[in-house]
Amino acid sequence: MGCGMGVIKYLLFIFNFIFVLCGLAILIVGVLVQLGKQNYSEHLEDITSNLTLPAITLIVIGSIIFIIAFLGCCGAIRESHCMVVTFACLLLTILIIQVAISIYVFVVVKNSDEIDFKKIYTENLFMKYHPNTEEKEFVDTIQKSLQCCGIDSYQDFPDQIGRTIPGSCCDKPASDICEPINSYPKGCVEALENLFKSALTVLGGVALGIAAAELIGIIFALCLANSIRNTERRGYSV
Repeated sequence: MGCGMGVIKYLLFIFNFIFVLCGLAILIVGVLVQLGKQNYSEHLEDITSNLTLPAITLIVIGSIIFIIAFLGCCGAIRESHCMVVTFACLLLTILIIQVAISIYVFVVVKNSDEIDFKKIYTENLFMKYHPNTEEKEFVDTIQKSLQCCGIDSYQDFPDQIGRTIPGSCCDKPASDICEPINSYPKGCVEALENLFKSALTVLGGVALGIAAAELIGIIFALCLANSIRNTERRGYSV
């Protein structure tokens, strides 16, 4: 094996170490999105259902990547043509799946305007904001975590349900009263829509970015496999 192929051999090994980190990143992003989806899914199923497929798929891909990376490392060090080619084929399969996920995610983001966030939030949560209800606690949690208030603004509390502005609309306990001047200026519908789009964009961006790195790994693997095969043929001919 020539000097150039020797360099590719060790580059492929280094790539697989990076690939392990990429797999871990995919797995973590998928788990975080899935956990976040579950926190909101009970009351906002119409919105969070769009996150299920990409999140679970990324979790599965992230787990599989560890096995593939191990195969690539062994194939590169042992100079096994079969293992390196198998690694390249599996990596190509993962790459195709990730590109498909990215396309799906970006299509969902593009079509997110078709989702009536306002209707879903208003009917499923805000209009059920009453003392000692699960919906009240959930709205308070959303307002605190996303720093938003009401449907479109704090005015929705007195106008829509005839209640004072809760403390969750500003930096106070939910049981307190928030003054209008201190309340968060952004409505929760806008905040939820931004969160939804951001989560999907991160999913798609991570999948697409790592797919680009995988393409480089496939090229290295095929070059190394070709060099190994040529070396084996020369050995047989001697």
